[in-house]
Amino acid sequence: MIAPTESSAANGIEEHSAGKASTPGVTHTRFTGWAIPGGHLLLLWHCLSRIALLRNPMVRLVFLRQVYFVGVQGSRAIVLLAIAVGGLAVPGATVLLGANNSLLYNILGWALVTEAAPLLVALVVIGRSASVISTELALMKVRGELRHLEQMRIDPRDYLALPRIAALTVSLLVATFYYQVISVSGGFAASALLLNVSFAEQMQLMLEALSPSGIVLAGVKALIFGLVIGTIACFAGLYAGATVNDVPRAQIVGYMRSLTWLVLIDVVFAIAAF
Repeated sequence: MIAPTESSAANGIEEHSAGKASTPGVTHTRFTGWAIPGGHLLLLWHCLSRIALLRNPMVRLVFLRQVYFVGVQGSRAIVLLAIAVGGLAVPGATVLLGANNSLLYNILGWALVTEAAPLLVALVVIGRSASVISTELALMKVRGELRHLEQMRIDPRDYLALPRIAALTVSLLVATFYYQVISVSGGFAASALLLNVSFAEQMQLMLEALSPSGIVLAGVKALIFGLVIGTIACFAGLYAGATVNDVPRAQIVGYMRSLTWLVLIDVVFAIAAF
């Protein structure tokens, strides 16, 4: 059954959800083949149409817990990745192009801020958080916890999927921002230390080279990545099979589908940009 904290939270939203687009047995629907992308869209549309449920204290509690898991606990890996990428890319590019070359800052702005930030952060989130969400929800289904929610006339998509998708999207957006800041500032700090160039001057040139459209594009990509990854991860768990063997299968399916769609979406953005 549901853990004590989640059971009490579920009871707290029972009255709010009963009779409002809550369909008992909804997670027992089977999606196969080409119907799977349609299932993703249906789940995302349902959660977006029910976004007001985040005002419910119990749903908001699940949301905050997921933000802590995805955004706070996962920040160490993202910070280390940002330092590594910036520390390698900026000094290397500075040696090749020269510290006073305007092309250097245009390339670094495009590579570190617009392209690398949302993509690399999304990869970390897929590997660390999305696969865990798929496994967690699939295990809840095997244990009968989804059936328990449906018997209380609580739609599992409202109580489980909605806060997780919202939390993953918000966390990915914020993580993308501090990845950008750390990779750029850390990279130029490494360049100043290793190559004896002015940190302040390079940062000033970098800020001048950054375009508002590039920053907005990175934010839009992070937003779309978050919604897509969160939806696929929740879908893989909620609509997994009902046996123990389906739990690791849900994890693999959530990971591979998220990775595939991440690459496809990034390619579409690249084609549109060029």
